[in-house]
Amino acid sequence: MRADAVRNREKVFDEARRAVADGETGLTLNELARRAGVGVGTVYRVFPTQRAMLESVLEEAVRRLADAAGEARGRPDPAAALVDFLRTALAAALDRPGLMDVLITGSDETESLSRAKGELVAAVSRLLGLVRPAPALTGENLLKLLCGLVHAVGEHPVERRGAAADAYLALLRGGLAPGGA
Repeated sequence: MRADAVRNREKVFDEARRAVADGETGLTLNELARRAGVGVGTVYRVFPTQRAMLESVLEEAVRRLADAAGEARGRPDPAAALVDFLRTALAAALDRPGLMDVLITGSDETESLSRAKGELVAAVSRLLGLVRPAPALTGENLLKLLCGLVHAVGEHPVERRGAAADAYLALLRGGLAPGGA
């Protein structure tokens, strides 16, 4: 790839990351081109659709969550490790606009995001396997439950979100224990 093409690609990615971090998950590709100072064709070569742009920007956050779930598996108390992972995932989702939408969408436009989500589901499923919740819960379903937690915590004023997250996660931990204890 030519040096100017590499620079333009990085400008497009940098501007897309900045926009999504600022909550502009619906940024049009035409507006992205204007902000990045490149032609629209350049943006469409990097991101064929607006959804592909969002998925590409958030893919690294999905991979970090998969790594966090894998690391949690090595902890001595699997139930505490699961709750700590969920706390990490909850914080990531609250801090990264669009992340929950990307996680719960059934069809992905980018193959690399689809693989990252598969790795996340597998890592969470392995972690759940150590906890053995009753009734059984899949990694995919736990991520959908996380979406509800994100919504519930997000409804609280910012200064009370930490306490709300702690309360909801304590309820969830109790519900994951065999026999609900």
